Amino acid sequence: MAMVLPMTGDEAYFIVWGNHLDYGYYDHPPMVGWWLAALLQVSDHPLWLRMPTILVTTVIGWMIYRIVYPRGKTNAVIAAGLYWLAPIHLLAPLITTDTPLIFFAFLSGVSFYKAQRHDRYRWYLLAGLFLGLAFFSKFFAGMLGIAYVLYVILFVRRGIKPYIGILFVILGTLPFIALNLYWNYQHCWDNYLFNLVNRTSDASFSFWTVGKYVLMLAYIITPPVVFYVVRKPGVLMETLRNGGLGVFLALFVIPIVLFFALSFAKSVGLHWLLSFYPFLFIAVIMLLHFGQLRVCFYFMWGFSLLHVLAFAIIYALSPGIFKDNEDNYQKIVLAMYTPELLELIDSQRYDFTLATPSYSESAVLAYHSREDVLVFGHGSHHGRQDDIITDFKKYNGKGIAILMRKDDTKRYAKYFNSFAHVILPFKDTQYHLGVGVGFKYELYNQEVLENIRNNFYRIPEWLPTGSCYMHERDNQ
Repeated sequence: MAMVLPMTGDEAYFIVWGNHLDYGYYDHPPMVGWWLAALLQVSDHPLWLRMPTILVTTVIGWMIYRIVYPRGKTNAVIAAGLYWLAPIHLLAPLITTDTPLIFFAFLSGVSFYKAQRHDRYRWYLLAGLFLGLAFFSKFFAGMLGIAYVLYVILFVRRGIKPYIGILFVILGTLPFIALNLYWNYQHCWDNYLFNLVNRTSDASFSFWTVGKYVLMLAYIITPPVVFYVVRKPGVLMETLRNGGLGVFLALFVIPIVLFFALSFAKSVGLHWLLSFYPFLFIAVIMLLHFGQLRVCFYFMWGFSLLHVLAFAIIYALSPGIFKDNEDNYQKIVLAMYTPELLELIDSQRYDFTLATPSYSESAVLAYHSREDVLVFGHGSHHGRQDDIITDFKKYNGKGIAILMRKDDTKRYAKYFNSFAHVILPFKDTQYHLGVGVGFKYELYNQEVLENIRNNFYRIPEWLPTGSCYMHERDNQ
């Protein structure tokens, strides 16, 4: 799967991070960028860049096996097998921010479990250090920290020591939190604005998002596990109170309950749950008896096989199967045939700098062309790393070729002294290339960049700011 799947927009975007090594990035903390920066020193082959995900999944499955082994070898095989056979692991070996997040969150959870067994402060500190590394991968790690606190408050009755242990967890995370705060202080508070302001502006109450979240939970937990647990709901509380492997149940249940509350206002994505997902496969051993575990194990084989067959059929028929929707068809063609499309583009753009209106498409083209591809225009609130990388003032008076999926000549022509429109027929569709000569930076700054600053870089007055590239460039 790692060899067959085309490089996705998100993956290519994080590869852009790897090509611009930093201790922070626009959307999230930098861990996956660091991993990719190291991998790119060897090769940019998709299998090589996705190898961390394959290894992380393998290692976590092995650790699940070792943790469950004292309860019987067959139980350990079933627990690890269920994890490895989950469709998301078979079909999506993608390198994203979730890869290091899942790895470090699991190591943190295991350390916290050890801390509950032995009440040693070094295990709490280790849980905090791994939690800090998970936080430096993605902010969702904070949910795991909340789960630790709530677990101690709700289910631990051993005096003051576990509460002191929580202080050691916090101590382990502080260096990573401090470094992230400093990066944001020097970079327009990008992470704060993106995660807490820009991407939440559309939040509103909706039963649809709640229903979708519940269906997604049933899907990832799998129907037979849901069926068995719903029949005996008391087993959940009993397992949580018993300690032992019940710790892992708490580390799965508490975050999903918090996400359930969030789902009333915001659509919760499947990838939001991935860092807590491995804990389920340890906890399930406590929830079900051996006969039920066998049923779940054999169900997962068939369940996953159906996913693999469905993917194989869709992949074999792509991109033609999507021809009825021109927009989706163009996206898939671009993803599947990027090198050939680039050859066609290069035959028309001369030596002009390549750009697109989309962060995703720019990232995919950048990966295959091995050069930066600008994001021209307003873009979305996602993936604005190009704002950090690109100073449009440097392109004043120069040529820019803009790849478009529809003819937006009227939108972009005014920002150039002259602008030619070239139609690129390709794979039963057509793309459009706008070749602009003499880029007018001042006009672009007034009409586009100023709008971007007002939309995405409105830093609250109460936040102290050391530096902000978007405002400082305008004043240079």
